[in-house]
Amino acid sequence: MKPKIHIPDIADSGRRAYRLQIDTDAPLRAQVNGEPVNIANLSATGIAFTTESLLTLQYYPARLKFRTGKQIHRVDCTLRLIRKSGTLWCGDFSGLLPRDQRLLSEFITWYQAEQIRNRNKKM
Repeated sequence: MKPKIHIPDIADSGRRAYRLQIDTDAPLRAQVNGEPVNIANLSATGIAFTTESLLTLQYYPARLKFRTGKQIHRVDCTLRLIRKSGTLWCGDFSGLLPRDQRLLSEFITWYQAEQIRNRNKKM
């Protein structure tokens, strides 16, 4: 049976890319301004996260570390904060190299497949 996939309407999304909901056990870690953040969702163009840090500027250095299979990747870029909704910050990646954007897209695809495999094992 094929998994049911729901892609939100672009009008509902501040980002123009698919947003992957991130579990706490995902092989993905992020830092904003050198401080770890809790990732809510990720796309190839941006991230939503919560943090205890006080963020008052529009641009911050960001680092993502993630694993696809056995390979570990690190992406350094600038995060442009767009909005805050309650405790959730939303930002777009700025200065992302094409190679890094491809790696993020590969992670999203890989992690979606892992989530589907894990769901099917539980059935």
